[in-house]
Amino acid sequence: MLLKRLENNSIQDIIDKNSVKELIEFERFCRDNALWDEMKKCFAKDSTVSISWYQGSGEGFVEESSKMKSYAPHKVYNTVVWINNNKAVSITMAAIHIRNEIDGNLVELQSDVKLVYKTQKIDDMWYIVSMDAIYEKDILLPVYQNSDVKVSKSEIKNYRPTYANLSYMLSKDGYKINQELPGIDRKEMVDKLYEDAERWLTLQNCK
Repeated sequence: MLLKRLENNSIQDIIDKNSVKELIEFERFCRDNALWDEMKKCFAKDSTVSISWYQGSGEGFVEESSKMKSYAPHKVYNTVVWINNNKAVSITMAAIHIRNEIDGNLVELQSDVKLVYKTQKIDDMWYIVSMDAIYEKDILLPVYQNSDVKVSKSEIKNYRPTYANLSYMLSKDGYKINQELPGIDRKEMVDKLYEDAERWLTLQNCK
């Protein structure tokens, strides 16, 4: 079912898929615009989040996001949604942008990810049950061409190539970055994430 071409949709499927996409985009909008109370409303009570700098509950994720030093807006691109009654799994292509300083030089980070969401309709409202990131690649560039930006190879080599620059930048802000997350350099982890999502989606008694 998951990762298969979407079949003909019923009117209800179309309504639900649109609602799921709106939920996901609104959660990211809240994150980028410091709407913390509204962001909390997007997550189910027992929800989980697993990304580079945070692994824990959805509510905890909102709390920790509100404390971040660096502004890290997201650009959300395509979202594909698979529906099965009151459950849905969606995959969103996104980019994380962080602007910060290295040795007094302004730099811009872009990290490309897929965000995998499990969502569930509870009392006629869709909520995020889990959010997991699949890391693809990132890049770190000076904002101004005449900047003398140098990143130590000895530091950057300690991080996974799929999110090395993201890890480096967040580490400078004091975050401990999990290096054991799904990424295109760890196909087996990506496969397992999709398999778990498929199992959850197709088993109606699976919470």
